[in-house]
Amino acid sequence: MRGFTKSYILFFLLIYSLAANSQQLLKENPEGHALKEFYLSLHVEELWLSGQHVNWETGEPDDPAAEQDIHTHCSAFVAAVCKKKNIYILRPPDHNIQLLANAQYDWLLSNEAQSKGWYKIESDKAYEKAQELANKGYIVIATCKNKNPKLPGHIAFVRPAEITTDKLAEAGPMLISAGTHNFNYISLKSGFGSHISGWPEDEIKFYYNSSH
Repeated sequence: MRGFTKSYILFFLLIYSLAANSQQLLKENPEGHALKEFYLSLHVEELWLSGQHVNWETGEPDDPAAEQDIHTHCSAFVAAVCKKKNIYILRPPDHNIQLLANAQYDWLLSNEAQSKGWYKIESDKAYEKAQELANKGYIVIATCKNKNPKLPGHIAFVRPAEITTDKLAEAGPMLISAGTHNFNYISLKSGFGSHISGWPEDEIKFYYNSSH
């Protein structure tokens, strides 16, 4: 009976250990916390708003009569933030603001992008790696290209967030982004939901910049 009880306890401890490991919490370090505060200081939920023509660098509306380039501004937000961080990503005037997210997706595949410090996250645990790097203060981008070259893709930052690995597997890293609606905090699954054909997805690519 004593042996049975000991075996039962060991089995319980094993199950508890596996559950604890599956619930590993990815934490922010001081650099990650500072990056989060920087992102929040940009007020993306009030600027770079859909339906307005905006100054791509500030997100402020600048042409109330405009009928073009007024839809969504995910790529302008990414370009503006990277410029503020002295990190180059394809941006005006090097590319028109129209369909810029698709062009940024292609540019990130280039040798020029690598020379500017951008590296693709190749890990089979890309969600976890992307979130870990953001939590350490690195600029991390999630991007997808529209299969129709006449329609926009999407691009967003992975923002620092303390999140469990189980939650990552369920909904992906946390983002800060502009789009049809702008969010300081939204999951990859929700933020890219209208841009991908299924879940889990294989269309979204992650990149980080080595500047730190």
